[in-house]
Amino acid sequence: MDSNSRLHIADLVAGYGHNVVLRGVSLQVNQGEIVALLGANGSGKSTVLNTISGFLKPTQGTVHLDQQSITGIPPHKTFRAGVVQVSQARDLFSDLTVEENLKLGSIIKGDEALGLRQVFDYFPRLSDRYDQQVSTMSGGEQQMVAVGRALMSQPRMLLLDEPSGGLSPLFVKEIGEITARMKADGVTMLLVEQNLRLALEISDRYLILRDGKVIDGGSTDNLEGSHDDIVRTIYL
Repeated sequence: MDSNSRLHIADLVAGYGHNVVLRGVSLQVNQGEIVALLGANGSGKSTVLNTISGFLKPTQGTVHLDQQSITGIPPHKTFRAGVVQVSQARDLFSDLTVEENLKLGSIIKGDEALGLRQVFDYFPRLSDRYDQQVSTMSGGEQQMVAVGRALMSQPRMLLLDEPSGGLSPLFVKEIGEITARMKADGVTMLLVEQNLRLALEISDRYLILRDGKVIDGGSTDNLEGSHDDIVRTIYL
């Protein structure tokens, strides 16, 4: 295991009942790096995140955070260890305000005042809508609240599941810019994203998942022009 590794997964097997989804997934995310996990629907991308977070217990394999095993521990302990997931559903409390949702992120761990300053630096719009009920906000604004709440706990490893899903092109661009800023500030991320252009623009490396296995990957620095080869690998 590389000493620079923030997250290290080896030979992970997991699924739902008798339905095996992950069939020996291995990957590594280094400190300060963004890695994009790509693949067609049903390839196991979200299952990887759910297994890391502890929502799904693996039947085989290991998960290490900073070389300490977090394999199979429950979600609240995974969170305390420093792994925070932003799911596709965002899981916000829609009847609460922006302020109340954000502060929930630092109840167990994190510095509330420091966290709020950081979140409002990334998302100035949330500062202007501090008292607004989340249910009255657009999808893009709700995504900002969800990511902001995750950052409130000062995560060592941030898992993002389809952060651009259902957003307008303007918000997709904004989320991409903010994610790049987070990376520059040292936030380590594993990203599941269907928007291939966005994923490859903001990530350091990509991995392609098919039928529960990592089948390909590489550095995004080496990519030029068309991404047709990656699209073919994903879907054909």
